[in-house]
Amino acid sequence: MRILIPVLGFARAGGYRVLSELANAWLRAGHEVSFVAPATSGQPYFPTQASIHWVDEDGRNVDSPHGKGETGLGNLRALFAGIRRLHHDFDVVLANHSLTTWPTVLARVPRGKRFYYIQAYEPEYYVLERRPLLWLLSRLSYALPLTQIANASIYRHALVRPFAIVPFGIDLSLFRPKLSSQRQPSEPLIIGTIGRSEPQKGALYVLKAFEELYASDPRHRLRIAYGNLPAGWSHPAAEIVVPSNDAELAEFYRSIDVLVAAGTVQHGAPHYPALEALASGAALVTTGFEPATSENAWIVPNRDATAIAEAIREISTRPDAASRRSNSGYEAVQAFGWDVVSAKMLDVFAKDRENAGLDPRSEKTQKENRS
Repeated sequence: MRILIPVLGFARAGGYRVLSELANAWLRAGHEVSFVAPATSGQPYFPTQASIHWVDEDGRNVDSPHGKGETGLGNLRALFAGIRRLHHDFDVVLANHSLTTWPTVLARVPRGKRFYYIQAYEPEYYVLERRPLLWLLSRLSYALPLTQIANASIYRHALVRPFAIVPFGIDLSLFRPKLSSQRQPSEPLIIGTIGRSEPQKGALYVLKAFEELYASDPRHRLRIAYGNLPAGWSHPAAEIVVPSNDAELAEFYRSIDVLVAAGTVQHGAPHYPALEALASGAALVTTGFEPATSENAWIVPNRDATAIAEAIREISTRPDAASRRSNSGYEAVQAFGWDVVSAKMLDVFAKDRENAGLDPRSEKTQKENRS
């Protein structure tokens, strides 16, 4: 199967990691994958072995991106023209953001070939960011005639009616448990979180919980990945760690005893820190991100620093219970390996192509079989 993935540019956000990893998994399985992106973009932050069509505003290929970072209508025109020129050579065009749906549909990609991978309910974020135009465009994108694939069932509602649910995945060969004995109650507890400045990420409540814990037991330590903390916040028992790649991020998870994911929105959706922490054997305290349950994690209410502190106290004093839940969490994340997830997505492509009256196999394969 030949798959084309349009993007308006490559960035560090988790959604771009998903696209790079899906592309890499499909390539490993013998499929052909290409990105199409405006030449204003920079190179992918998350490595991919897929080819990239860098296009100018007329949709013509250029040798390399100039990375000037222009945004707006020029990038949309470039993407539209590029998709219109290229889509005939592909079996699938996978829109993956509300702003990539419009050029995909306007380029007249046939039904059975155009898909929309909904990785988050974007209008919710645009409301928080007070960007009304993007809010409207993202809302309207769900009414466009593309086959929707959502990464979580929580996005299934009146606006989003996915044909299938396919979560994103993680590299289970990289995110794996540390080889060590079970922590004892007398040992210091190392708490970890991902530093994010956006209020909806909930980092502030983790910091407050840590201050409460440290006041009662100064043996506690906090490790914060990437920083991005409220201005002026510091603590003598807190350390900022800045992983430069996924291998170092995996080491961060293995260096902590418990990971707190306290985001305040989109509960029930897959969440990278939750998945990666469970895959790495850390105990998980979360406000409720997939695949966390009461059997494999500690679920706490939104915006409740005291509840976070209480859950961590239980983990600290009951390492046997923490170990049992961590083992259960490790088992739960096995369904999120990239090879499993990417194969599920291919099955969705094939089924929808068949429903649309197209051969579910690659059009290239069909031609080779006829020759």
